Amino acid sequence: MSSARTLFAAIAFGLLTASTFATPPALAGQDCECVGNGKKIKEGGVVCLQIGSSTRYLARCERNLNNTSWKKIADGCPTASMSPWPGHGQNPNS
Repeated sequence: MSSARTLFAAIAFGLLTASTFATPPALAGQDCECVGNGKKIKEGGVVCLQIGSSTRYLARCERNLNNTSWKKIADGCPTASMSPWPGHGQNPNS
């Protein structure tokens, strides 16, 4: 009977010790963000990153293991241009 109590006490002590030292893994929160060009960008966001005075590229904020990081999508950044002439490419006589 004494050995049963000793065994029970040893198991209880082992479980208590294990549960005390077991910590849940650190998980990244739902609202992860990257910092680029001085702004916070949500995970999945795409921006044109300016690196130094001459390097620019398109990048997406992604999670790598438990950290956010920028993934390069393309060299350079897309640009938009406007024609100085209204209706450029259309027949002005129609």
